[in-house]
Amino acid sequence: MRRLRSSCFVTYKPDAGPITGPLFAWGPALTRERRTEQAPEPLLAGFGQPRRVLVAGATGFMGQHLVRRLLGRGHQLRALARRPLRGSWGGDVEWWPADVTNEGSLHGAAEGCDVIVDLVGIAWPDRDQGYQDVHVDGTDNLLLEAHRAGVDRLVFVSTLGASTSGGPYFSTKYEAERRIRDSGIDFVIFRPSIVYGPGDHFTTAIVDLLRRLPVFPILGFVRSRLQPVAIEDITDALVQAVERPDLSARTFEIAGPERLELAKIVRIVAKALGVRRPVVKLPRTMSTQALWVAARLGLPQPITPDQLAMFKGASVLKRRMNPLRSVFNLEPLPFRVAVRDYL
Repeated sequence: MRRLRSSCFVTYKPDAGPITGPLFAWGPALTRERRTEQAPEPLLAGFGQPRRVLVAGATGFMGQHLVRRLLGRGHQLRALARRPLRGSWGGDVEWWPADVTNEGSLHGAAEGCDVIVDLVGIAWPDRDQGYQDVHVDGTDNLLLEAHRAGVDRLVFVSTLGASTSGGPYFSTKYEAERRIRDSGIDFVIFRPSIVYGPGDHFTTAIVDLLRRLPVFPILGFVRSRLQPVAIEDITDALVQAVERPDLSARTFEIAGPERLELAKIVRIVAKALGVRRPVVKLPRTMSTQALWVAARLGLPQPITPDQLAMFKGASVLKRRMNPLRSVFNLEPLPFRVAVRDYL
């Protein structure tokens, strides 16, 4: 089974063949074949009825795309965030103002819900919240609420490279994974590579730097590779994690179809914008300092210091087999195609 990006989305349904329906499109069409717009038609999920889903981190980059996709699939949504987005999603979404680091604010958030999707995370710690507060303590608080409400499944978005040996970002994501596995609640864990798409923090920062600077600085381990994944692909997989009972207690490393050096990624984005910029490669010893200086100057940063440290090795799938194809029956979008269309 494969999803044809021009027309349909393949859905798993127990004891039945695949059912198809229009893909709920986000933003500009991703390929030339998908320029014709279709109104999304609600589909019954694999469980036979729409799910009641709590999306934690609903106002973030990934959350906004996922909420729209779940609505298009006919699910009932409760959006958890510290501050609601005005004018977003209309009356089809129930807002629940809360902070995952505040256990009391979560009480009742998952009441009546079948699934929690946890997208909460921070790229940079600040005075109020650190990685431990959000990634670990916040996950603990959501697990407590999941137990209280009798939630069937928790879907958690971690990161590719999560481990005890990584920096604080990666080690706290790994610790959150461990606590979810030990919680007794059914789970699906995703470890995506860098996710890109309209409103992201990766290509948006590259575009900003290309427009501001006469040259583009490449930091650190310039030969290391990334495997960026389109927001459409990760949200399609997340929707299936909400709908498919056969994905129980699984962890998936998710990435796009290409392994690209950062310099190549920059050149693809520059070509899509129609600009030319020389690429300047900075020594490794200057890279972390350059990121902190950029933060102080308010310059956009495509990667964080923790991500930079992970580039000592390739930030790619360990195996050639990609779960987007082998498990989720999706054909991942090439970076060049997706960026060209939405930029």
